[in-house]
Amino acid sequence: MKKIHILTGIRSEYDILAPVIGAISDTPGLEPGVIVTGAHLSARHAYSVRQIEADGFPIVARIDSLLASDGLTGRVKGAALQLAGLTDLFAVNRPDMLVVMGDREEPMTGALAASYHHIPIVHIGGGDHAEDGNVDNPIRHAVSKLAHLHMATTELSGQRLRALGEEDWRINVVGASGLDRLLAVPQMSRSELDTALGVDWNGAPYVVLLYHPTITDYAGAAAHIAAVTSILEASGLRVAAMAPNTDPGADGVVAGLQAFAARCDRVKLFTFLERKVFVNMMRHARALVGNSSSGIIEAPSLGLPAINIGQRQRGREHAQNVIFTGYGEDEIATALRLATEDPAFRAKVAEASTPYGDGRTGARIAGLLAETPIDARLLHKRFVMGKDDA
Repeated sequence: MKKIHILTGIRSEYDILAPVIGAISDTPGLEPGVIVTGAHLSARHAYSVRQIEADGFPIVARIDSLLASDGLTGRVKGAALQLAGLTDLFAVNRPDMLVVMGDREEPMTGALAASYHHIPIVHIGGGDHAEDGNVDNPIRHAVSKLAHLHMATTELSGQRLRALGEEDWRINVVGASGLDRLLAVPQMSRSELDTALGVDWNGAPYVVLLYHPTITDYAGAAAHIAAVTSILEASGLRVAAMAPNTDPGADGVVAGLQAFAARCDRVKLFTFLERKVFVNMMRHARALVGNSSSGIIEAPSLGLPAINIGQRQRGREHAQNVIFTGYGEDEIATALRLATEDPAFRAKVAEASTPYGDGRTGARIAGLLAETPIDARLLHKRFVMGKDDA
């Protein structure tokens, strides 16, 4: 029996990992265990560990690490707490493999701790890249250099991993597991959704607002969310707004969202939503506004237009559903009208294809974990020189 530990630190990441954990649970010879840290254990983020408990997945450790900080030092100090906690965990409860995902501090600390314990690291989402200057990109690539198996979302991401010197046999293009939940989550009617959201919108059109600050311009986060909410207030649309992640500048975004909800009765602000409700909120929305990766990866499969504001996600592989804008109010307003009102654009989005797979990623990853031998070949990382470097 292979003991597979999966590390998660925040709601958005866990929702992407959940189909993988479920597939591991269903695969003979694999035994999952979830390591919970970061925002999951924070009251500010509505103790999202409760979703993991509700899903019935076994939790093998809870590592408190999230500091009450809105500056540049908080995440780094929190990462140090994660690293210490993971080191203590692996000393007494050593998995056969560690699965990490993406580009936050959790995959970085998990990969570092596992490397020094000679635990094979499985990285989901390696090779993805955006030309936005955000710290996520070098963190993601650094984790890939520590990883022993790569679960890439697209063919282009697989090519980037090869460019990083990774051996071809380690690279598996499996798609994005965030699409799995779109197939698995039952449909809710619009009236059922309104009830679940606690709103009385009577089928009126609404948009989802999901905006995260970026570390490169976190000092301007309050001004950025003010520009976005000003346009949405003037639009007449209902707005389902989600709280941001734990990046520096999040306090300014939260304050802006709270002020927006207080002055505009068409706005409902959520810190956490159960997966079924969140997915159906996306299904029924007129557009997704902000800069979330959901607009890039999941929204195309829902035929959902996404307005990506600012630098975050710029240059990332995407479908025809995405409109990129700056922070100018005229620019955002024009994009909002295009996304929500233009029949030709909405028809194009409805037919858009996605490079991120077919919604069967979890089973592919679980199968690869089951069939991969844990041996010297797996643990011995080699660097492959590119053709131009030979």
